[in-house]
Amino acid sequence: MKFFQDTRPILSAMWRNKIGASLITLQIAVTLAVVVNALFIINGRIEKMSRPMGIDVENIFSIQTVALSEAVNRKNFIQEDLRQIRNIDSVRDAIPILRYLQSGSARAETYRATPQGNHDAEILANINYTDEHGLQALGVELLEGRFFRADEIEHISIDFNGVPSKVVITESLGRKFFSEGNMAGRTIYYDEAGISIEVIGVISDVAAAWMARDTAQLADTKYNFMLHPYVMYNDAVNYLIRTQDGQLASTIPQVEEILLKSDANRLIRLIQTQADVVNNSFSKDYATVIVLTTVMFLMVLITGLGIVGLASFSVKQRTRQIGTRRALGARRKDILRYFFVENLLLTTMGVVLGAIFTYLLNYVLSTAFAGERLDSQYLLSGIVVVYFLGLIAVLGPAKKASAIPPAIATRTV
Repeated sequence: MKFFQDTRPILSAMWRNKIGASLITLQIAVTLAVVVNALFIINGRIEKMSRPMGIDVENIFSIQTVALSEAVNRKNFIQEDLRQIRNIDSVRDAIPILRYLQSGSARAETYRATPQGNHDAEILANINYTDEHGLQALGVELLEGRFFRADEIEHISIDFNGVPSKVVITESLGRKFFSEGNMAGRTIYYDEAGISIEVIGVISDVAAAWMARDTAQLADTKYNFMLHPYVMYNDAVNYLIRTQDGQLASTIPQVEEILLKSDANRLIRLIQTQADVVNNSFSKDYATVIVLTTVMFLMVLITGLGIVGLASFSVKQRTRQIGTRRALGARRKDILRYFFVENLLLTTMGVVLGAIFTYLLNYVLSTAFAGERLDSQYLLSGIVVVYFLGLIAVLGPAKKASAIPPAIATRTV
């Protein structure tokens, strides 16, 4: 076959220029290792950022207001704020919350399915507060049981350290306590004393505040979310407000205006849409994707230019040799094939070495950062990309070489 007939002189030529060939082979290997691992990490980050948050992210914003007057009745202050906000036409509902949802800042507690048990049996849950309007304000579905009634909501101070008698939990959290059967109406337990808490309702999954974190301890707790029937009357109060579809931007100034009109001495701060809160939580992941994409692009570009450079140098060095082959009857496609075969051999050597580098790099990264092991499909995809890159990069110099006329062999240098 022509391929094998060309291989021997190509290997001989590569050996004479072994430094250049070795550098390109090494460059291909490093590029393959970096690109494959970068794609693996990028895909993992994109999947992570695409996880459902469980609430109506696009139509929710949160706002913090601070009452400056000591004479203000904090309980009445909050109730009046909520009444006025809920009366805005574009507002679906509003609730007081402990902390902004999914912001990374969280209150967390551990609970058990039995009155007594060791620490291994404890289940971590992200805690937030709500009143009886929580379902509508968050945009979640009630799957079992019921939600809080108005008479069950407790108004507490910032130094309150009690335990609620009733809670609402997400489906994922509930299944960690109760693997089978209905979850509503059953009991979970808190503290060493085994304080009993009734699960009165189960809602669709809501992402915990630490959704964006990548620690092994939190890997199975992404939707461990629990609501307590509390309204905390601190000086600073956080409100979560859900608007009608597409009316978030126009509703924010209306809420500000109403709150300032009811108390001009208050402070209004930390106005954030839920989309911004989520994006901020994933800011490191966005940065990782951008950096790795840039590195991938540069590596592929540099490697492609390296292949072009080596092939162009080879054409220049072999101009008379190519002319002689043309004079002896070699066709243009024979010259093209020669350079394609040479590139194929270089790329194959780079791919073999690169496959080893790829798994070594993944082993180092997965060990150091407790990451996942590489899926072999990424390596196969990377190999296809590298071969395609080599083909495209050598095409220009190969066409230039095939255009060398037979007469060049008779010219003196």
